Amino acid sequence: MGAFLFAGLLSANLQAACEVDRYDETATLEKIYDGDTIRLTDGRKVRFIAINTPELAYKDRPAQALAVEASQSLKQMFQTSKRVHLLYGVDRKDRYKRLLAHVFTEQGKNVAAELIQQGLGFAILVSPNDGLHECYFAQEQLAIKRKKGIWAHMDYQPRQANELTREMTGFQRIEGRVEKIGHGKKWLWLDLAPLFSVKVLRKNLKYFEDQPIELLVGKRIRVRGWTAYYNGKLRMSLSHPAMMELMD
Repeated sequence: MGAFLFAGLLSANLQAACEVDRYDETATLEKIYDGDTIRLTDGRKVRFIAINTPELAYKDRPAQALAVEASQSLKQMFQTSKRVHLLYGVDRKDRYKRLLAHVFTEQGKNVAAELIQQGLGFAILVSPNDGLHECYFAQEQLAIKRKKGIWAHMDYQPRQANELTREMTGFQRIEGRVEKIGHGKKWLWLDLAPLFSVKVLRKNLKYFEDQPIELLVGKRIRVRGWTAYYNGKLRMSLSHPAMMELMD
């Protein structure tokens, strides 16, 4: 079997694994904001579960690399039909009151899985919305292997924790060695550098049973998520081990 044919069959099998046999709702698409957010005709906004795509230009902030391509790819998926199937997460809304859902075309194609496979977005997992996550991360591995999109672009290489500056907020992949772990009433803190810490809610420690947080001291890890600067540090929340890789 030729390499390209095999890759095509593998891709088709992975896409099939990202499909479902039921939906919570079917609606109509009105507007595409970017690669991972849409608006329905009734005015509700939907943020896709499991993916983060590059940001389009906003005010004085320039577009990130491949942001336009992600948005265009999404538009193409809904070119023939604006019907949208939604499968909601356990948490149905985010802090911006957007619906959180797995989104499918009228034909049943998983939109986030397709974008991830094209290398136009990162697979993410924010607990408790962990449905289909194994499929999404498998799609990402396929994109990495093929060096598609973000996986071949210098802008999306991991940053080193000890080289961060306070301006490096937003979605990041950051690599460093866990220097120490701090304990709070609700959180555990993993210090990777003087300027950078990862925080894990105690209620989410149940997801880390196979990789206990306490055993990470001295280990080199790579984490992904959103950073914010406050109290003199860049901080990232981590709610599931799928967002962390052991590097040694």
